[in-house]
Amino acid sequence: MIRKLSKILLFVSFAMVLGGCMAKTDCIDPSEDGQYGAPRLVVSGKVTNTNGEPLRGINVAIYGVREATERDVLSYNYAITDTLGNYTIIRYRGRQLVDEVTVEATDSRGVYKSQTLFAPVEYDSIKVEYHPDRYEYYNGFVTADFVLEEQ
Repeated sequence: MIRKLSKILLFVSFAMVLGGCMAKTDCIDPSEDGQYGAPRLVVSGKVTNTNGEPLRGINVAIYGVREATERDVLSYNYAITDTLGNYTIIRYRGRQLVDEVTVEATDSRGVYKSQTLFAPVEYDSIKVEYHPDRYEYYNGFVTADFVLEEQ
């Protein structure tokens, strides 16, 4: 019972961290001791067809920041578009400050052709503790919108 409760609390904590980082300003969240949380990489966008209609159920994955042995995790390495064609992937940025990432949209039903985009990363910045005039890159943001063609 304790083990199950621990897993539930861990899941809720993880969901709260990821769910609270939807806008650039939401991701910079100083704690009580003045330190910032882990830097995030937020990838979001919309997938439509050539008529401009949103596509639901499209798999959108991020590459270029993943370890080769890393498991696929929903909303961390990939997302599935909602009924409006929107998706969001939020992951730990790590120590890398990449200029661009590879984002790929794939239709598992095979109706639409896959598409790959090389999307630039924009970073926000924070003041460096003990150096009030110095800033460092912090969270990275990517917008990647897809227009998929039928097969």
